[in-house]
Amino acid sequence: MSSSPALPENCRLYGGIFKKKELIRSTIHPEFLSRIGSRKFLSEFDDVTMLKFACFFHDIGKVLTAKNGYKNHDKIGAEIFRDGIGPQLSLGKSATDFVSYLIRHHLDVVKLYFMKKEGSLKKEDINFFWYRHKEMALYLFLLTYADVYATSEDDEFLKQLSLFVIYLQEYYFDFYCKNIVEQPLLTGREIMEILNIPPSPAVGRAKELLMQQQISGKIKTKEEAIEFLKSITL
Repeated sequence: MSSSPALPENCRLYGGIFKKKELIRSTIHPEFLSRIGSRKFLSEFDDVTMLKFACFFHDIGKVLTAKNGYKNHDKIGAEIFRDGIGPQLSLGKSATDFVSYLIRHHLDVVKLYFMKKEGSLKKEDINFFWYRHKEMALYLFLLTYADVYATSEDDEFLKQLSLFVIYLQEYYFDFYCKNIVEQPLLTGREIMEILNIPPSPAVGRAKELLMQQQISGKIKTKEEAIEFLKSITL
C-alpha cells in the first residue's frame, strides 16, 4: 500500500492550497506551521494526507441537505464520513475521527469572520474557539483557505479573511494564553464540599458551568471559583 492514496482530481484542486506557500507562511504562525506533517495515522498516512481527504469530503453533507438550503451539512457530512466513508476506506479510527472533526467544523472560522464583520463577535466567542480547537486550528485554517480559494473570486474577501486568520492567532498568543485558565480550579470533591451535595450529575453540571466562566475570562482564581459556585442554583 502506498503512503499517499490516489485522490480524485477535485481533491487535488482543494489540496492545491499547499502550493500557496506565501499565503501560508505569511498568515500562519510558525509555531503552528511546525506541526505540519507531524501527526501519523496507522503508520501509512500523515496529517497532510488526511487534510486533503477533508478538503475533498468537507461538503459531502450537501448531498442530503440540498432541499433545506444545506443547513447542518457540516454536521451531517461529518457523520457520513465517520460512519460510512472512513470505515469503508479502512482509514482507522484516529484518521477517520481527524477528518470527521475537520468536516464538522470546517465553517467555524468563516462564521467567526462574518460575526466580526457584523460587529457581533465577542472575546468569549474567540476564547471558546481556541478552547475547543487549539490542537486542530492549524488544519481548520488550511481547510478554510482551501475552501474559499477554490470557490470565491472575491479578492477583497480573501484578503480580509486571511487578515482575520492572523488576528485570531495574535489573539491566541497575546491574550488567550496569558489570561484564560483552562485547568479546572476545583476538583469534584471540592465542589461537593462547597455545595454540600453528594456525588451526582449536579457535580458535573457545576464543573461545566465553572469551566464556561473560566473560558469566558470571568474567573481566574480558586477564590473566584468558590464565590461563583456559592452564587448559583443547580
